[in-house]
Amino acid sequence: MKLLTLWLHLLAAVVWLGGLLFQSHILFPILAKRGPTDALASAVRRFRRVAWTALVVLVLTGLHNLTRLPPVATWSPSGLAPLLALKLFLVVVVLMLSAHRDFGLAARLLRELAAGTSTHRIVRTIVRVDRVVLLLGVILLYLGLAVSRGGIS
Repeated sequence: MKLLTLWLHLLAAVVWLGGLLFQSHILFPILAKRGPTDALASAVRRFRRVAWTALVVLVLTGLHNLTRLPPVATWSPSGLAPLLALKLFLVVVVLMLSAHRDFGLAARLLRELAAGTSTHRIVRTIVRVDRVVLLLGVILLYLGLAVSRGGIS
C-alpha cells in the first residue's frame, strides 16, 4: 500500500505539472497566435478535468503520506516541522491559484471565445498564472523530497 500511494502521488504530480507545462509553454502560445478557436476552448475544458483529478489525487495521497511520517517528537532536530508547514502552506496557495485559474480566468476565456472577442489578454494572464503555479509545483516537489528524507540537516 505504501508504494502504491507514493506511485499515485508522483504520477498525479507528473500529470498535473506536465499538463501545466505543455499548456502554458506550447499549446496556449500556438493557439493564441491563431486567434480564437474551438480548439482552445476544448483544450481548456479537457485540461480542467485532468488537472483537478490530478490535484484531488495529490491531496488525498498527500494526506495519506502524512500518516506515515515519524512521530512529532522527533521532528525538531531534523527541521521537518518548518519544511512540512511550508509545503502545506504552498499546497493551499497552489490550490487557490488553480481554482482562480480554472474557475475564474478559464471561465472568462471560454465566455470570450463564445462571444468572439479578443482573447490575447486573458490567455497571457492564464499563462502567467500557470508559470507561477509551475514554479510553486517545482518547489513543492523539492519540499516533498526533503520531507520524505526527514528534513534537511
